[in-house]
Amino acid sequence: MLVLEALRAKFGDSLLLHSGTTANPQLVVIDGGPAGVYSDALRPRLDQIRKERGLKAKTALEIELMMVSHIDDDHIAGLLELAQHLNSRRERREPLPWKIRRFWHNSFDDILDNDDLRVASAASAMSTASLGEPLTPESDGAMILASVKQGRALRNVLKALNLVGNDPFGGLILAGGPRKTVDVGDVTMTVVGPIRETVEALQEKWNNEIKPLLAKERSRERLAEIAAYVDKSVHNLSSIVVLAESQGKRILLTGDGRGDHTLTGLRLAGLLRDGRLDVDVLKVPHHGSNRNVESAYFKAIVAKHYVVSADGKHHNPDVETLKMISDARDDDDFTIHLTYPTDGFNVPEIGRQVQAFFDAERARGRKYRVATRAAEDLSVRVPLA
Repeated sequence: MLVLEALRAKFGDSLLLHSGTTANPQLVVIDGGPAGVYSDALRPRLDQIRKERGLKAKTALEIELMMVSHIDDDHIAGLLELAQHLNSRRERREPLPWKIRRFWHNSFDDILDNDDLRVASAASAMSTASLGEPLTPESDGAMILASVKQGRALRNVLKALNLVGNDPFGGLILAGGPRKTVDVGDVTMTVVGPIRETVEALQEKWNNEIKPLLAKERSRERLAEIAAYVDKSVHNLSSIVVLAESQGKRILLTGDGRGDHTLTGLRLAGLLRDGRLDVDVLKVPHHGSNRNVESAYFKAIVAKHYVVSADGKHHNPDVETLKMISDARDDDDFTIHLTYPTDGFNVPEIGRQVQAFFDAERARGRKYRVATRAAEDLSVRVPLA
């Protein structure tokens, strides 16, 4: 079997990849969504899987790999809660509900070889009244900088659980190098992002331009500069992007990776043939935002299934992105999967805009399929084998 599940993760990502056989099922967990998703969807779904497999109360559900694509709150928060729950049970000597074989996590500090606690101080200053109006949540850099603390907390919990080191990489997970392809159960993972040269450039800029700002007196302008750097650089360039292959199927898991950098990583890995990669599933990056992709991205990566994890917050998914997908296809032999029905978006106006787009597509004769999660379900499922 091979099934990708996209949980109802609000405006974030939380994915489950099922592989193996009925007799020997395997599970990979990618991202955990923002606060609230762990208790609302991730933990209940893992509990369901335990029951489906008929596991006894003291038998742990085995997870081949758990991965945080990057440090955004809407990806990391749920897995931090899960790891903290595991660690609390370990400290109380209680049976563990899950056994994680390996955990992949490039923390902010690991990416930038940084342990400067002033980063967290700068994050706290984002909301201090002394600066007048705080940097707004619309600034992705402000939000991501504030999530640095979460990345550090997760790294510390993983140490307690003996899950550090990004096995078998022994350090940062980067595209290229001897460990770019790893077998995870019966799934072969090829890392196509982040690219080593890009991370090295981030490190140089951080050391030479941004780190000195942390030593200076706080000001709104300096905080804004740090936040902008994180938004435009660390945020988009450090997402772990992997091509998962099993049973003759391909799934491209993109996190929030920038489209042009993903294409570069695919090219360097020799995965593009005549400038094109055919996959069974493309997890559309950055919740369908048009900030991370261009038309060329969807012309180069051609999928049978496009999965969009979004609920309308931050205007995601952008209708422009959906139009790029449609325009890139001369055929209608594909499906767009949404983690929320358009009339169930947490930002109703965006749901109406998305539905209006699909209605207009039907009116002009397009016949590709649109699948949404049923309101009562925990996830939308894409069965492949």
